[in-house]
Amino acid sequence: MDLLGDSDEYFAKTRMSFGEHLEELRIHLWRAILWLIGGMTLAFFFGKPILGFITAPVQRELANYREFRLVETEKSLDQGVVPTDLQGLDKPTPFLELLVPRQALEAVMGGRNPGQFAWLPEEGKALAEGVQPVEIADMVRLPVAFADPVRTGLAMNRALSKINGDDQLTTLSIQEPALVYIKVSMVAGFILASPAIFWEIWSFIAAGMYPHEKKYVYGSLPAALGLFFAGVLLCQFLVMPVTIKGLLYFNYWFELRPDPRLNEWLSFAILMPLVFGLAFQTPLVIILVERLGLVDYEMLKKQRRVAWFVMAFLATALTPTADLTFLMLLVPMVILFEIGLYIIGQKSRGELNVEAPERDEMVGA
Repeated sequence: MDLLGDSDEYFAKTRMSFGEHLEELRIHLWRAILWLIGGMTLAFFFGKPILGFITAPVQRELANYREFRLVETEKSLDQGVVPTDLQGLDKPTPFLELLVPRQALEAVMGGRNPGQFAWLPEEGKALAEGVQPVEIADMVRLPVAFADPVRTGLAMNRALSKINGDDQLTTLSIQEPALVYIKVSMVAGFILASPAIFWEIWSFIAAGMYPHEKKYVYGSLPAALGLFFAGVLLCQFLVMPVTIKGLLYFNYWFELRPDPRLNEWLSFAILMPLVFGLAFQTPLVIILVERLGLVDYEMLKKQRRVAWFVMAFLATALTPTADLTFLMLLVPMVILFEIGLYIIGQKSRGELNVEAPERDEMVGA
């Protein structure tokens, strides 16, 4: 049976000289570059919310981590155990002097509202209405001390952490945020323009492909995109928080103060979702290598344990923590591998969504 007819006749309309191929490639590449520039330009105006989306997991977990440390310290104090690094501070502080306006003290002792006070303003400056000016001579010096400075410090630390931005990522240079903003815009622009870029590349490649080869691409592309985005979403909303908690726990275990950098975190936050997105292509890879005749169902079935071992090794190597985070990559990979194996086992060579012709049918009878 001749499915494709004469290959020379089939490619007659798309046959070009080497120079014409280069010119066609140049046109598609320039179009892809223009799409990329357009995507980056558009993403540049949304760089801040995009960066906020990327940094949200680590900032949220940093806040939880600092609160966890405060709560653990408070539990120790409630049990009568003072943490080693706080011993010596669990005693009243030396007396300090507080300055209190005499009028305010008299008002409080008399059960009245003390009102508002401010230092006597400089000449030419006025105070707000109802604010009473005072000088040093109007003050009463009150000696005070903190009876429990550790607990007082814990209470103040919660507010100071928010004021000082302790939950935010740090930068080591004033130009780093600008460089990170540009990097985020470039990556987001590429993602935004990727469908158009892919189409330009595909338009060039498809001219030299047989119909059954195009059907492979058309049939697998939606599944590939769906699996890729499923892996990215799983990583962003489930794996990343757990991974950050695991990494922060090591800091707590070694009694270290984490101070993550913006630029370093950005590289990590981009790499991890990419790894998960690519790992979710496992069933498509299994089906592809079987369709190409590199392996068959029986071989994959017999070597299943070897495949599991390879996936376990990759999951361990690609995840950054020594806890069970790697299982979040390994388990989906194994499930997807088994799905791919099941599809291969249920469908014969000619029963897939697209029909693959035999070799003698590729160029006609």
